[in-house]
Amino acid sequence: MALHNQILLVISLSFLVFQFNIATPTPISYISSSPNGSPLSSPSPSPSPSSSPSSSPSSTQNLEIQNGEEVTLRNKDSVNHYVDSLMETSVSRTEQFLDNIVEKRLSDPAADAFVKDCLLVCKEMYESGVDAMKKTMEDIEKEFYYSANVDLSALSTDLETCMDCVKEIYGEDQEFIKFNNWAEKITTDALEKIAGFSS
Repeated sequence: MALHNQILLVISLSFLVFQFNIATPTPISYISSSPNGSPLSSPSPSPSPSSSPSSSPSSTQNLEIQNGEEVTLRNKDSVNHYVDSLMETSVSRTEQFLDNIVEKRLSDPAADAFVKDCLLVCKEMYESGVDAMKKTMEDIEKEFYYSANVDLSALSTDLETCMDCVKEIYGEDQEFIKFNNWAEKITTDALEKIAGFSS
């Protein structure tokens, strides 16, 4: 219970620091669809326009989806389509991460109670994040941009909560760091795109 209280304290303090140190968002031009590939790897310089993700796992390894559309800020249709596309891919990628990393580590018999507690926190946060992504898609469809902004902000908090726990238990865990960095960029990009409509 004491560890849980410490984690909540760290999360609260981190959230405050995050609120006062928001960096300039970096636009995202691609979404990684590879379940095991690095979400931070650069897209290939000359993507094939006919390449599309396949349902077979071997064909999605290291496949990058180039977001070839120009997004016009202040154009609701353009922003709606772009954010919806980001959220659809993010839901899929997050569910894959839950299945391939979090669940796998939870089932490891060598994982002690502290590790399992942390992983359960992450599982809960990522599931909450998936719900926030789906809610964002619903809000965007209804043009409830303020609500979408709130949902995406909740997603950022969920990601941060898990990473605080992971850093405490694992230290610099590259699988979680890569996923978290990717998810933060997607979230920041979506927030940036809807900001003009949510105020």
